[in-house]
Amino acid sequence: MKKGLIVYVTDSSSLPQNFEPDKALAHLSLSYDSFVLAASIDGFYDIPAAWHFMLTRGIENVSCVKARLDETGDIELYGEPLRLYG
Repeated sequence: MKKGLIVYVTDSSSLPQNFEPDKALAHLSLSYDSFVLAASIDGFYDIPAAWHFMLTRGIENVSCVKARLDETGDIELYGEPLRLYG
């Protein structure tokens, strides 16, 4: 069963100008097959759209976790992942 994680950045105003989501997600060392970054600003998925994106790509177990960016622009997860589907 493929597992996916939606990483929701809660403080979207802290996104740096040159932020690269794929690079930041690559630094996460978690046991998921797929990651999607969501935020409440233009150019990013919201949670329902990210969830739909994963389901249409065959991800059978989708979870969501809150995140914030540290001073260096790396993603810092907090809280426990909440399983949305699967």
